[in-house]
Amino acid sequence: MNSLLALAIAYVAGSLSFATIVARSRGVDIRKQGSGNPGATNVGRVLGRRWGHLVLVLDILKGLLPVLFLRAFPGWVDDGRAPIAAAVVIGHVFPIFSPLHGGKGVATFLGAGLGIDWVLTLIALAVHFGVRRATGYVSVASVAMAWSLPVSQWIARSLGLSETVNTAGAPVLAGLALVITLRHASNFVRIRAGSESRIGRPSPHPGQSGDSAPTSEKPMHKGKH
Repeated sequence: MNSLLALAIAYVAGSLSFATIVARSRGVDIRKQGSGNPGATNVGRVLGRRWGHLVLVLDILKGLLPVLFLRAFPGWVDDGRAPIAAAVVIGHVFPIFSPLHGGKGVATFLGAGLGIDWVLTLIALAVHFGVRRATGYVSVASVAMAWSLPVSQWIARSLGLSETVNTAGAPVLAGLALVITLRHASNFVRIRAGSESRIGRPSPHPGQSGDSAPTSEKPMHKGKH
């Protein structure tokens, strides 16, 4: 019962949309601006980079803190970090308050990953920057990062280099990576059509780009002051 309570708390915590909260504090409905995605990139694009960075940090903490603290609940058969990570990311993607209007889960997944194994997560983050630099697509880099974490976890455990997560850790992380991939399906459609924006290049269709990390220098909406 205690483990179920921990999962419920993690899910509700994940459901908190900091993008929506921050944007509303600036007089903006983020779901009706830019790409419409309630994430750090869209906030950065609409309100400016500092607000996007604020949402990014809050979403990372939203993934990290439940994994660090809720695993202390008694009742886990094994290390509770992987199921708690799953609950908090699913809460972000399919929030209890508005199931059809969640984010894409990348920053929250990153935070949860830091709580599970910070070394492997930093490697995954390096993959993100490398792919982003090579392709210019934030969406591709985010999906690559999501998959690199379960793959590196599996490799590390196979080589006896990581004992920080139980054997269910890599499959759970792979499941979350699949969810993140599916949430980026529209981005891949636009990449194929040549309409997805790339870093350092003007967007072919303003308001449509990868919503995974703040990239915009100038806000589209000034909000209230």
